[in-house]
Amino acid sequence: MLLSVSASLLCLFLAQQPANTVPGLEIGNAGRIEADIRKLVSFGTRSTLSETESDTRGIGAARRWLHDEMESISKQYHDGRLRVELEFFDIPPGPRTPEGVRLANVVAYLPGSDSERLIVVSGHYDSMPSSPTDGKSDAPGANDDASGTAAVLEAARLLAGWKPRADVVFMAVAGEEQGLLGAAAQAKHWQEQGKFVEAMFTMDIVGGAVGTSGKHEPMRLRVFSEGVPTKGPKVIGSDNDAPSRQVARYLKRTAEAAIPGFELTLILRQDRFLRGGDHRAFNQLGWAAVRLTEPHENYTHQHQDVREEDGVLYGDLPEFVDFAYVGRVATSVSSAILEMASAPAPPKGVIVSIRKLTPHTTLKWKPNKEEDLGGYAILVRKTNEKTWTERHDVGKVTNTTLEGYSKDDYLFAVESYDKLGNRSLPVYPTPRR
Repeated sequence: MLLSVSASLLCLFLAQQPANTVPGLEIGNAGRIEADIRKLVSFGTRSTLSETESDTRGIGAARRWLHDEMESISKQYHDGRLRVELEFFDIPPGPRTPEGVRLANVVAYLPGSDSERLIVVSGHYDSMPSSPTDGKSDAPGANDDASGTAAVLEAARLLAGWKPRADVVFMAVAGEEQGLLGAAAQAKHWQEQGKFVEAMFTMDIVGGAVGTSGKHEPMRLRVFSEGVPTKGPKVIGSDNDAPSRQVARYLKRTAEAAIPGFELTLILRQDRFLRGGDHRAFNQLGWAAVRLTEPHENYTHQHQDVREEDGVLYGDLPEFVDFAYVGRVATSVSSAILEMASAPAPPKGVIVSIRKLTPHTTLKWKPNKEEDLGGYAILVRKTNEKTWTERHDVGKVTNTTLEGYSKDDYLFAVESYDKLGNRSLPVYPTPRR
């Protein structure tokens, strides 16, 4: 198929336009989220090294409550279709696990019609005081990361009654504060099972706190994504088109459409300095994964024993959390999961032809065999632009030439969409002669 510049303008629109079938999601309920966060805080500490037998204190009580809450969400919102499991992993002794530890992830599977694709949303439910090996002291962990865990629960509620195409996983992991142990174990487990994680979203420190700087932006969210893939095929011709960057752009498009006035800032690095998140464990296996975090962190409320010094209150307490902000975060990630897991699988074998010098660009890909395929679209942006600015609908073809768009001056990706307009993740092309 050949698109001239003049003809393509007729089918061109901004890539940020939402699919016409993604319904207006509700904003996450601040009251439910506050109740969830306060319940998690009530266990005193959720250190991975803390008490596991008590029903009122420690990580064991917290994970059993999370399991039961997910079961309740399954019955109330999903007609019992969530498969909720406690998945245990034995971790050997290490710097932050001196005696080794048996940890458990709380994993709720929402089955789809295409079980080869897995889309994951996660928060870590463990917490820590000043020392990562202190399993005795109080560690309320309201923001880090009861906020992300509560957002996972709320996302499961917001997507009530939905029957996805891809399998969707709502997950709360442990061992994050000991070195991303729960996420790494879960990712390895899925890899050994032959699963493919199409996208992973981790919500970590999403309480919308007033930062150490004194700044507070309740209508902005940071999204971290790696540029050069940690593992997997090389991305040739662009430093900003790794699979994780495509997930970040996708999230920005759907979330800003779902919540007018809410801005997602794409941070073009894998994570913050001196810190790490559970998405890294997935990146290390070659899977696309991003981290969502509030714009202004408060370090007096992170990884601190609860105390007051010189008039300053230290500790990760619920009074420092903006529950309505957590609701917006839950809706943001739900918007991306809803469309992505409803859409056909992303195109495979996407290439850009470099057989000859030409001012035009030819793209090719393998056909998608799904019966309700609506067609394919080409996303375009200039090399200095952060997000896709053009979208060319090319219909049910497997190759196209964009006249007047030089592959030296523009970047491209191909997405598939169904007959209802749900759009897949875009795929950046590999150059081929």
